[in-house]
Amino acid sequence: MRTPESRRAPMALALVALLAASCASLKAPTLQVDALKVGDMGITGAALDITFRVRNPNPEAIVVEKFEYELSLNGSKLGRGYETTSFALEGFAEEKVTSRFDVNILNLPGAVKRVLERNQGKARVKGDFYVSEEGSAKLRKLGFDADADLTFRR
Repeated sequence: MRTPESRRAPMALALVALLAASCASLKAPTLQVDALKVGDMGITGAALDITFRVRNPNPEAIVVEKFEYELSLNGSKLGRGYETTSFALEGFAEEKVTSRFDVNILNLPGAVKRVLERNQGKARVKGDFYVSEEGSAKLRKLGFDADADLTFRR
C-alpha cells in the first residue's frame, strides 16, 4: 500500500513538469528593421534613428522591459545599441519602436560609409529581449536575429 508521502512525489513531479512546460512555451518576440533615418551628422559621427517592428507571437500579453542589439550594415558591424523604454504587447500584436543609435564615422569601414552615402543597404540586427509576462516580475532573456533591405531617409 502506498503511503501519502509516496503519492506526493509523482504529483510534485507532474506539477514541476507542467510549470516547466508553461514557462518554455513563451516564444521570443520577432523584430524587423522597418526604417533607418540618418539624423545629425558631425565630423566624427552620425546619429541613426532605427524604427523596429516588434511582434508578439504569443497569445498572452507580454511586456518588453528592454532590448539590446548589435547592428550590421552589409556585413560590417556598426556597433551595439539598446532601448530601455518598456512597452506592452498584447497577444499577437505588433508595435513600432524607435531607437537612437550613435555611429562613430571614424571607425566605419569604407563599404559602410558608401552605403550611408547611397542611402540603401542590407541591415542585420541581432540581440536579446528582456521580457516579462504581464503580472510577473520575472524577466526572461529571449534572443532575436533579423535581416532587412533598407532605404535610408534623411
